[in-house]
Amino acid sequence: MSALDSLRGYARMAATALGRSPERDGLTARCAQCGRGDTTVVYRLSHRSARIWCTHCESVASTRDLAAVRTPTPPPPPPEPHARYLAPPVLAWAKKTAPRALAADRLDRSAYYQLHTRYDRTAGRNVHNGLPAVSAVVGRLHERCYRVDLVLADLGLDSADTSADTSADTSADTNAAARERIDYARRWLSGPARDQCWIVSRHATENPPSAESVEKAAETYLRGEPLEREEASVLRAGLFGTDGGPRPVALLALFTADEITAAVAAYQSGAQPLREAVLAALTA
Repeated sequence: MSALDSLRGYARMAATALGRSPERDGLTARCAQCGRGDTTVVYRLSHRSARIWCTHCESVASTRDLAAVRTPTPPPPPPEPHARYLAPPVLAWAKKTAPRALAADRLDRSAYYQLHTRYDRTAGRNVHNGLPAVSAVVGRLHERCYRVDLVLADLGLDSADTSADTSADTSADTNAAARERIDYARRWLSGPARDQCWIVSRHATENPPSAESVEKAAETYLRGEPLEREEASVLRAGLFGTDGGPRPVALLALFTADEITAAVAAYQSGAQPLREAVLAALTA
């Protein structure tokens, strides 16, 4: 150690003994009066105590609890606005490859589709190979009332062979990645693309059909008879409160006959349980 270093060390010790420790710069502590920890200044610090001034309430206090004197915790990084709508692998890829797309406050339909299309092209050599296109996923979500399990089954990705071989492992990985893609697409639909969801955009509150007409249309449908266009519109309006939605031919693949019958009965009192079920699936 040089003489200069020794001199600096003695000067530091002397300053600390006088309460002027150089380490006080940048330190903070919780204010005993207002409780805030981001507006305090440690302006005296020795081996035994610290004196603290709060710029918020202007109180001055001393403490011998030097453990309470600390370096301010840096604020957490701002949350990634698109983390809820892009699966982690897609988000990580986009940060490196397509940062300009992520700069937008809202991922519209074009941006969302293009990001996934570009990602699939570059990730085709790994586990993501064979995933359904995000456009197909979104279409199936609309058709299947936003139920992830039904969409997964529709795409034939819900029954991987569990035998211990490489193909089974690959299938299981693909199923997991497909479920992740479907679920994140559902989140995107419930958020930035909510106005594209028929349960929201086609909501019709004027001129609702009578309970009798809904009951009649439901009886015809549940007997297996074809519905006229007007009857199909009445049935959808009664069940979902919309002027569009799933085709009647698909309803029994989405809901049981008992669920439809119960929904028709509930409509008489103004309730629409199937509409609530679809909204719950969308925002799950």
